[in-house]
Amino acid sequence: MEQNYKTVSALLFPEKATHSLSASQKFDEELRRQYRNMNMQRTLIYDDLTENYQELADFIRNHVLNAGKKQAVKDFQCGLNFLHKGLEVALKEDGEFGEKTFNSFYQIFKYYDVEVVKNAVRKGAISNAVIGTASNKNVNTHNIVRQIERDLGEIFYE
Repeated sequence: MEQNYKTVSALLFPEKATHSLSASQKFDEELRRQYRNMNMQRTLIYDDLTENYQELADFIRNHVLNAGKKQAVKDFQCGLNFLHKGLEVALKEDGEFGEKTFNSFYQIFKYYDVEVVKNAVRKGAISNAVIGTASNKNVNTHNIVRQIERDLGEIFYE
């Protein structure tokens, strides 16, 4: 419970409506109120995260259909690595959505808006396409990048 002058003042010098409560009852009531507020905040955060997850899933769906799940996960991991640039150990871009990828993703969503994450995934997909095809003269890298842009949209530079 946050102890500041308002909290202590309210407990020591209650409004008339709460005069009949003992100090311990007032304290219990304050704890219940704070507990209700925490639950409401958790619900709002959970609803917001669920909405963001759904928006990101909708965003990636066409890319999975066109590039395949493994490549889409690699592109996603590359995007997370762009956002976690300062970390000592980057995610292994192996195409497996495991616990490390999930933890990185979860941390990212605490600090970045869904649009920033989507833009990082775009950058990851394009970066992987360019690096993976640049040395192969039989592959038109430009066409692959254009397909990714059709699937995921163009990168927005700020």
